[in-house]
Amino acid sequence: MTSVLLNEDDVVETEAAHGTVTRHYRQWQKGQPTSTNPVASIFAWTRGFLHRAKLDNNELLSKFSHTLESAVIDTIQAGHMTKDLAICVHGNKVKEGTHYLRTEVFMDKIDADFQSKWKKIVG
Repeated sequence: MTSVLLNEDDVVETEAAHGTVTRHYRQWQKGQPTSTNPVASIFAWTRGFLHRAKLDNNELLSKFSHTLESAVIDTIQAGHMTKDLAICVHGNKVKEGTHYLRTEVFMDKIDADFQSKWKKIVG
């Protein structure tokens, strides 16, 4: 979940509300695989970028943010997801590689989709 707060002075604060990131980071430090969902963090950044784009009238930054959000959504809708999302879709009996991806592989899928979309925008 991403929170976006806007005050009367047009100041925005965005944050990703996570409970598992610290635990996953400790696993990663030990060399153990993780399947950490980065979606809230990505959207916290893109929402901040969108506000900055609005303030600066920066159309390219706005397109970047929308394109990245679209890549995240399209990646998940294509069936590439982290373990937490796979459990929501398939139930508790999920298998890595079949139902969900490790963190890095999921991020690579998002990046590949983003790069494809971005090339169409900036050439």
